[in-house]
Amino acid sequence: MKPLSLFMCVLLALPYPAFAGSNTKEKSVSYDGQSQWSDFRQFVLERQEEDEKLGLSYMISGAIATVGGAYGYYAADEVFSRTMFAITSTIGIAAIGVGASYSWTGNEYDSFFYALDKSTISMVEKNKILQRYLEKERQKQEQRKWIRVATHALIAAVNIYSAARETDHDAKAVFAFLGGANAILAVAYSF
Repeated sequence: MKPLSLFMCVLLALPYPAFAGSNTKEKSVSYDGQSQWSDFRQFVLERQEEDEKLGLSYMISGAIATVGGAYGYYAADEVFSRTMFAITSTIGIAAIGVGASYSWTGNEYDSFFYALDKSTISMVEKNKILQRYLEKERQKQEQRKWIRVATHALIAAVNIYSAARETDHDAKAVFAFLGGANAILAVAYSF
């Protein structure tokens, strides 16, 4: 198997967030405190500051990767190197998009927070609504966790199966590595 086709197999075997610069655990930091509006408000405001900083760092590193990849693409002579640099530029552009999302759209709590924060309802009512909201969010987080476990387990199974059937030694090693890595991720997400 040629190096370029081997690299493409590896790239296609990865889940989208792995090469788009998105870290789902990082993005979905959850509020684990009490259903007290003042505590929740402080948490959301701190998260907004963190999201802006994280977004800026993604955009800066993405811009560097994009420019570096484009420069390397035009400076390289061989096809494999040019392909790697083109992929680097693509990942850089994806990182810029992820950063913009962090900076400008915030996190999963923002819309709820703004709807309730500016309302004229009492603090007791805000706390009751917050409690119901957090219960539902925790259910959704648990569902997302098990979806990630299942996704990585399936990716592991497909790659382990491919490794068992592959005759090329290098490709077999790549598939086995991907299968093992995704099996580890499936176990890690289950906690």
